[in-house]
Amino acid sequence: MPGRQTVSSINTDDESDPIMLSPPISMKNRLRNFFGIPKPIENDDCSWSANTLLCATVFLEDAVNYRSIVHKVTKNYLLIYRWFSSSLIQKLHRIALTINLCLALFERPSSFSVTSDVRDKPDRIAFPYSLLMIIEGLTLIWFLLYICTKTACLGIKHARKRFWFIAFFIVTIYSLCEWFVMIAIIRHIYDGVRLRRILRPLFMIESSQLMKKALKAVQKDLLTIIACVAMALAHILFFAIIAMFLFPRSETVNDSEGSTYFASLHDSVFQLLVLYSTANNPDVMMPAYSDNRLNVLFFLVFVIIGIYWIQNIITAVVYRAFRGYFLNSILNSQLRRRLAIRASFEILKKQILNGGSNENTNTVPISVVQIIVNSASMNKWHSDRINQRLFELQFETDVIDLDQYSKIMQLLDVNPKLVAEIEIQTLNDNLIDRFKAVGRSKIFDSIGTLFALLSVLLATIEVSNRHLHSEYDKLVAQTLLISFANLSLMIYFVFEIIMKAWSFGPDKFFRSSTANIFEAVVAFACLILEIIYLAIHGSPAISESDLNITQKQIPFLTLWEALKTCNMLFIYRLVRFLPASKNIQIIVGTVIDEIRNGGAFFGVLFSFYYAYSILGMELFRGAIGDLYTRQNQTNILVCGTYEQLQYWPNGFDDFFSSFVTLYNIMIVNQWFVFVNAFRSATNSKWSELYFIFWYLFVTTIGLNICLALSGDIHDAKKKRADEHEELIVSNMFDIYRSQINEPLPEVIIQKLNAHPYIDFREKLCEGIHIT
Repeated sequence: MPGRQTVSSINTDDESDPIMLSPPISMKNRLRNFFGIPKPIENDDCSWSANTLLCATVFLEDAVNYRSIVHKVTKNYLLIYRWFSSSLIQKLHRIALTINLCLALFERPSSFSVTSDVRDKPDRIAFPYSLLMIIEGLTLIWFLLYICTKTACLGIKHARKRFWFIAFFIVTIYSLCEWFVMIAIIRHIYDGVRLRRILRPLFMIESSQLMKKALKAVQKDLLTIIACVAMALAHILFFAIIAMFLFPRSETVNDSEGSTYFASLHDSVFQLLVLYSTANNPDVMMPAYSDNRLNVLFFLVFVIIGIYWIQNIITAVVYRAFRGYFLNSILNSQLRRRLAIRASFEILKKQILNGGSNENTNTVPISVVQIIVNSASMNKWHSDRINQRLFELQFETDVIDLDQYSKIMQLLDVNPKLVAEIEIQTLNDNLIDRFKAVGRSKIFDSIGTLFALLSVLLATIEVSNRHLHSEYDKLVAQTLLISFANLSLMIYFVFEIIMKAWSFGPDKFFRSSTANIFEAVVAFACLILEIIYLAIHGSPAISESDLNITQKQIPFLTLWEALKTCNMLFIYRLVRFLPASKNIQIIVGTVIDEIRNGGAFFGVLFSFYYAYSILGMELFRGAIGDLYTRQNQTNILVCGTYEQLQYWPNGFDDFFSSFVTLYNIMIVNQWFVFVNAFRSATNSKWSELYFIFWYLFVTTIGLNICLALSGDIHDAKKKRADEHEELIVSNMFDIYRSQINEPLPEVIIQKLNAHPYIDFREKLCEGIHIT
């Protein structure tokens, strides 16, 4: 009797029947699937028109990808649209987007230098100007072809109603014009504003439906957010004027409150804005508080009203704007899927023939449905399950109606990662089955986790001793035993992985979780590094050459350091203890799902970050170098300033340093130091607006958006926990699955009747008319 028998199955309708798997895929089809090339529609044995099957297949692919069905449906346009929407073209578009955005790192001045400190006058790698311009030109031509093809498939009449289409087209045309002028006339000598670089993030936003919806969510309550920000600024202005009355400028005392912080209306507003961010608290009130303890009441009232009242109102407004954003987005996506499924059935029900018509029926042959399912580009897991349901239905009838078709296509909603394969096994009393039971046991897993933590502790002790002992012999005496113990643990970790893979089966073990793959890579990498180290030095303890490199502070990652760094990666196994508490599991799941599914929000924030960094380069390039030159000439350092704090690496001389500078300002602490420095470097108070606007955007919108997203995901996961469902899932559809209601048939029919290129109305019994 065999020890184990495995049947691949899925429970979708309260039964667990085995799935009929599709035959092996040929090498040609494997390559087609790998590159994302659309499958051909094989209708040799079918009397239905090729255009009917093509249209139904495209609509089914729209349903798989939650796409809108509002596009032209003539044969040529369907072929173009199918290729345009294929995985291959979408991957090429993402590659073009990535290249276009990364050009900022290579363009003059490039970000490739050891340091950005202006005191060191860094030598930057200068990349060929012509090569960069050619690459950028190719990406812009791709964007132009992309938007023109998309517009042609939708039709100019409908494309011009979409704001992002128009914006994408205008920015592409402008970028190409500026690019042509730069390469043909101005060449590399031009050192002015290059607007097309600031507009690059728009290409990325247009390619993501979620990003556009995130911006639409901001737009929906934008006036309310602006009103709240205006209320905060009015609050600051009011108290700034009061401060000028309470703390007048002194002619005799230079360090008085009025002379230091409130000498003018500009200084008063700026200092209170900094206090609004708490960055200069309590410095700004110390001179006044030193004169009279009652002066603290002014700052107390300002902070309570501004931070604990107005700021919380702004947080509540932004939070409300994004509350339920993902749920509404998913409901709209669900409607698009159901609409596309209904449209594919209607197309099959009312065949599109060349000038002819067929009898109007309410059913479709199952054999025809199988053709479009096998021709559509979808996950093989879903294709196998849908074919299985159609195969089972063929035992009862040769046709399928709308209800049966819709119910079968609901398998597209199932996430394969949440459907466990049923494993039927019989364990005998033989030795092999007992070893497999040990490999699958939780005790074996817990022992491995404890050993991993012990290994991390031993590696920590080794690294700590390396810095404590300068004498090599004494260091080896302290760490030799620890090194051999750690080597033994490395051997155990590799054994543990092999044992688990053998017990569960390699395919199931490594496909069940990416953490298992990561764990295996770390374990084998550590053992391989240990073997190489032993072969070179003959001992697992640190070598004398490695110790000398450390003591000389040479910035070089030695083999021993690489080994210990890899060893420290085992600390991630601490997360295995977290599921012991449901509340901790919810919190961990919230963080993981926010990272996994918050791409739309992070993409919008990154787009603004990118454009703002480029704008900073255009406005402040070379400003820090000029400030450093003036500081060397005067040789005067004021405490707490940019110069005294040695902030010289922060600037806008290249894209990378611009990113870091804006990050430092985003942390809020000391952000006013940057403002004062660049105001001094440019000799213009208007430069303050750049940094003030960045601070307001980050604190009032950006961080509150992340807060709203976290709250939304946490509440959804709490509901899933109450219903005893899986907490850590792969997409937001699984989180909100219990809150998604099926769209009403009347809504779907209304959307179908509004299609601009097909008349789905029931009164047209002679067939479907394509315009």
